Amino acid sequence: MTPFQLLVKDSKLSLKEISEATGIGYSTLGNYNQGTRIPNGKNAQILADFFGVSIPYLLGLDDTPTLVNPRGTIPSKWMQELFSISHKKSELLQEYMELDKREKAILKQIMENLNAP
Repeated sequence: MTPFQLLVKDSKLSLKEISEATGIGYSTLGNYNQGTRIPNGKNAQILADFFGVSIPYLLGLDDTPTLVNPRGTIPSKWMQELFSISHKKSELLQEYMELDKREKAILKQIMENLNAP
């Protein structure tokens, strides 16, 4: 079994649920799960963050699923809570998380002005 297959099995989530939470296409995840494809750099980062493992472990380059806590990404426990939120909202939330403090402050100011009476 590949590390990806083990992570899916251990998570007790369906590929559809993982797809909805990560924004990675169901068929793409199916290919990873069947071992016919390996994740590209972007998807490897998303999946490593989602499962809380290192990219080398996810790709089968390391036997230790070293837990990681990267900055600027959504932690896996929050990703699971995003299942009920539409894919578009998840993308927007990820984009917001990647903003720096100044950009977040500007966005907050705009939102406050929009909501002002």
